[in-house]
Amino acid sequence: MKIDYINGYSKSNIAELSLFTFYRLIKMKKMKKLITLSFVFLCFFNLYGLEISLDTYAFKNENSHYIETYLRVLGNTIAYKDSPDGTISAKLEFTLIISQNEKIVAHQRFILNSPQLKKPGDFFDVKRFALPPGEYLIKVEVTDINKKGDNLQLEQFITIPTFAADIAIGSIQLLANVESTTKENTHGKNGLTLEPLAFGYATEDIKTLNIYTEVYQKTSDIHYVKYAIIEQNDINNQIITLKKYKKLEGKKSEPLLLQLPIDKLKSGNYTVVIEIIDRLKSVVGLRKVNFTRSNPNYDKYYWANYDKLDNNLFVSSLEKDQLNYDLKAISAILIGPKKNLLNYIIKEASINAKRKFLYDFWTEKAPHSPEKEYIQYMKVVGYADIQFNNNVGHGFETDRGYIFLKYGKPSNAISIDTEPDAPPYEIWQYSYIEETHQSNVRFIFYNPSLVHNDFQLLHSTCYRELQNPAWEVELYRDDPKSQIGATIDATQVTSGWNRKAKAHFNDF
Repeated sequence: MKIDYINGYSKSNIAELSLFTFYRLIKMKKMKKLITLSFVFLCFFNLYGLEISLDTYAFKNENSHYIETYLRVLGNTIAYKDSPDGTISAKLEFTLIISQNEKIVAHQRFILNSPQLKKPGDFFDVKRFALPPGEYLIKVEVTDINKKGDNLQLEQFITIPTFAADIAIGSIQLLANVESTTKENTHGKNGLTLEPLAFGYATEDIKTLNIYTEVYQKTSDIHYVKYAIIEQNDINNQIITLKKYKKLEGKKSEPLLLQLPIDKLKSGNYTVVIEIIDRLKSVVGLRKVNFTRSNPNYDKYYWANYDKLDNNLFVSSLEKDQLNYDLKAISAILIGPKKNLLNYIIKEASINAKRKFLYDFWTEKAPHSPEKEYIQYMKVVGYADIQFNNNVGHGFETDRGYIFLKYGKPSNAISIDTEPDAPPYEIWQYSYIEETHQSNVRFIFYNPSLVHNDFQLLHSTCYRELQNPAWEVELYRDDPKSQIGATIDATQVTSGWNRKAKAHFNDF
């Protein structure tokens, strides 16, 4: 039976932050058939697949303009081979293509080997290309050689400026680590080895934010650098969390390694702003870059002590019960480290802290119309609460409600409750999901308990949601004879007139 849902809330395009951090928690009862895995050849298995952080920066030297492309491999997302000495290693194949107006201007294909490791760990590589000023598209295709079928495609646009002004700033690099070196190496320059901050995500162990850039100056005038961290939800750039100044030496090309302490920066999204200021205190150069801070221990201290009363916030009239409801409702669309903080805010924070947390979320998500966006979203929450209610919790907290709020209304949906070998199930199809840049994304929900509306997510093709290779076996578990292969490792069932879920799932 075909089913339809009213237009759902479509999340605006928020920059995805530290993808490996925000995977939804797997319900182990759904994945019990995946726990037993073979580690004969591969000593590490990642359920969600390959993750690469791609960062590209534009600079210049005396002879040319050029870009640097940093490729950081997340070590917990790849497959490894065992070595006789007890270490492990990984091998990936990269194809990097740079094009301008659909014309290829540079390309490189190479194999990247990890160091010999005792346990999974990140590693990175740097590629440099001399290119004239202009706009370029960078495409990267990656294959994990140790894991058949594990591929990844990335795209990124970059503009190489002319740096023609009397004073100009190169790209801003945020670094996870920086070390001085006297050796020439491909991972650094100007006497520094630079390790990129993956996905612009500063984890709790990073106490100081290292910032690298270059200033190009055609005059000998005295200039100063002002560098600061600003909260992203502050659209007028008035809330300067941290700032410092540095006098420039007046060189034609001056590398800058700047540092700002972030140990007392609460979790959230921030902007690094670098300004060049002349003697008259006028800003003659400006660059910005965004990053995300995760600082859970400091968060609890900050929110436990927050009790400021601000009657000017549009949420200032909301009382405890409504605030808790609204906070639970944003769980599906809350990304980043604040998602892990949400339960603490709901259960333990003061009423003013709850208001501030909710206000910050909407002003960060929709800085120009936070109240309007909030009202619109809560209307959809109300619909989801009724449509998916199962008498256990809020309807928007169910698996279907969660997906509905996170990705909006499915493009197509079917409901099946007539197969004797399976409990009722639904299949949702999305023509395109902006957050994951995927087409033809499918979800299957099933109701093994037969309780009203107790549908659970069984499997999806969505990059960051539950993917269960044995979903057919779980769906038809009341007919174990239909399984193909060994019982514990079975992932498929035989076809039959009363087992049509796979056909329905693949028909979209």
